[in-house]
Amino acid sequence: MPLIIWDDEFALGISEIDEQHKKILEIINRLYDLFENHKQGNQTEIDHIIRELADYANYHFQTEEKYFQLFNYEKAAEHIAIHNQYRAKTEEWRKRYEDDKDKPEQSKALFFEVSNFLQDWWTWHIKNTDRAYLPFLKANGVK
Repeated sequence: MPLIIWDDEFALGISEIDEQHKKILEIINRLYDLFENHKQGNQTEIDHIIRELADYANYHFQTEEKYFQLFNYEKAAEHIAIHNQYRAKTEEWRKRYEDDKDKPEQSKALFFEVSNFLQDWWTWHIKNTDRAYLPFLKANGVK
């Protein structure tokens, strides 16, 4: 079972951003599936998905930030600060995972921490934080 299931409450109505959000949730669900189904032994795949999650989230944030800059969004600094907190958190996890991937108990604890954070953060971020810029982007013709 996926950790996060896409539903209409996630849809912002901006196709580029909605598709990126769907992709992020798909990556999160693949990582969750590896651990939930006790496939932790496949370190190469886990390493790849962790990197993909960080890289794709950064790509997505850059998309939003491009629109903020293009249209001079007045709350851009606040929103970008939230993105930067996420970037720092994922980098912290990557380092901890590298240090602990050969220690099953630490890896398991990190997995639960990451899963809870990702589920809470992305659900809140899409449904609330991103929804706050929606009227602004739509008023500037972003569809």
